[in-house]
Amino acid sequence: MILLALLAIALPGAGLVAWGFPERAATSADRALRISIGAALGLGTWSAAYAAARMTGVSFAAKDVFLVAVGAALLFASRGRPRATEAPGEPAPPWLWALFLAACAISIGAFIEHDWRFPDGGWDAWMIWNLRARFLVRDPDLRAAFSPNLLLGAHADYPWLIPGAVAQGFSLAGTETKIVPLGIAVAFGVAAVSVISLTVTRLHGARWGLLAALAILTVPAFPIFVSNQQSDIPLGVYLGCASALIVLACARAERPPPRMLLLAGFAAGLGAWTKNEGALYTACLGFGVLARTRDPRGTLAFIAGAVPAGLLLLGFKLFYAPANDLARLSTSAGLIAHALDPLRWGELLLYSLRRVVFFQAFALFLVAEVIVLAIWVRRLPATPLGTAMFLAVAAFAAVYLLQPHPLKWIFRMSVDRLILQLWPAAVLATLLPLARTTART
Repeated sequence: MILLALLAIALPGAGLVAWGFPERAATSADRALRISIGAALGLGTWSAAYAAARMTGVSFAAKDVFLVAVGAALLFASRGRPRATEAPGEPAPPWLWALFLAACAISIGAFIEHDWRFPDGGWDAWMIWNLRARFLVRDPDLRAAFSPNLLLGAHADYPWLIPGAVAQGFSLAGTETKIVPLGIAVAFGVAAVSVISLTVTRLHGARWGLLAALAILTVPAFPIFVSNQQSDIPLGVYLGCASALIVLACARAERPPPRMLLLAGFAAGLGAWTKNEGALYTACLGFGVLARTRDPRGTLAFIAGAVPAGLLLLGFKLFYAPANDLARLSTSAGLIAHALDPLRWGELLLYSLRRVVFFQAFALFLVAEVIVLAIWVRRLPATPLGTAMFLAVAAFAAVYLLQPHPLKWIFRMSVDRLILQLWPAAVLATLLPLARTTART
């Protein structure tokens, strides 16, 4: 069963990537990028299929056999592709490699120290994600895991890609060992760095790829969030995979290949099955593709890719999930009052400015991001990914203003999570135009 599960993760991920990319990999960095994206998509597909099997009564073994067959068929259908042209890129100097290795060591040390003190993960890990996984393993009644009688903090309405993966790991291990959620957290932490850095490497060489890796690794909150075993880093990975595929598709001389955009939509859909914010990111990415490429065919391909996870999410929300607390506690009068309250607008602006200089969590990265966007990037042509990032930030500002909870409390509880979700994709969206405009001859 363990071997079958590993094949059910590896083959669909490899098959999807082989089918989605028009050519075979030309360099080791390109191969590593495809492995990273394939691993994330394979693990997400395995978990989403588990959820579909639980909701429809299909056996887990049959589900895994089906995934293996689909993955093998995709690999077979992708034979005979031409080899990609190797793009010239700037090599990285030895001092930059040394800095990258030092950052890896420090980040790993911070992760180990935090995990040693909090082996059960952060608050959300044992309150939501691992709690849900234990419900899924212990109770054959699926509805027990999403009972409206659960505490509000358990968020029974959340999608369950991470609990689904952890629950299957528990079942395969025969015990609810802490190694399973920790191992999944580590895998997503590595993918958060590798997908973005290898995408930049593929387009502009190792120098810029290492800078992208450093921009993620050296954020003080990053290794802590990985150790916390929450869903924010995995959501950032799927947003990063979708963003990378969109960027790679749009970087081609010809029209963006619909298959790559379909694969990007599939990755975004898995993000929607990871956490509620993922649905917003999917919509923003789809709008960004349409607005900046003016390609209805490519946009429809992106939407089609998001449909499988979207249908799974819709079925869960309609038939299993209780009402979301933001929707349940909001009233029409409250929404209007909050929208027209100038003090609430000022309060949100003040909290946001304070978070930009929150050195303990983000060092000076947010300050640098704001400066680069204001002085440099805003003068460059808009991109699908940049447009999507702007829309997501604007949408979160509206949610903060209109939501029914005290603004200070919910802002402090959630903003760091949102920043870590967006950060890998934001690094990609920022570094690529910088690399293009400062490329050496």
